[in-house]
Amino acid sequence: MASKYEVTVKEKKGSCDNELFEKMAKKGDITSVKLAEVVNQFVTLNGYAKCTIKTDDKEFDVFYLDTEEYGLISSGSEIFANSVIDYYGEVNRLRLSEVKTKKGKTYKAVPVLSGKKEETQNDLPF
Repeated sequence: MASKYEVTVKEKKGSCDNELFEKMAKKGDITSVKLAEVVNQFVTLNGYAKCTIKTDDKEFDVFYLDTEEYGLISSGSEIFANSVIDYYGEVNRLRLSEVKTKKGKTYKAVPVLSGKKEETQNDLPF
């Protein structure tokens, strides 16, 4: 008997807002980089999608961020998804950061305000 694998694309914008992305998601053909592997990197935002995946064992949400530098980046962090969605359309560059919460660590997208030299935490004067 085949395993259950159902994907519902709940929201999609930019480069993910097309039938090809939806087809890839529903067939399980999306290959993505985990957000934890690219923390503190700067990325150029192309689009995003929020998906719910149901299998025989569980149901979970996955957020996909499409970037110039890494292609699709995936995360289960609701805080990260909300931060991307909140700034989408206002900025095109983000720094992917890790933040501590009461429940442990999670991720957040921090907007880059200018296209000038990208600063890391160590470069900041404070």
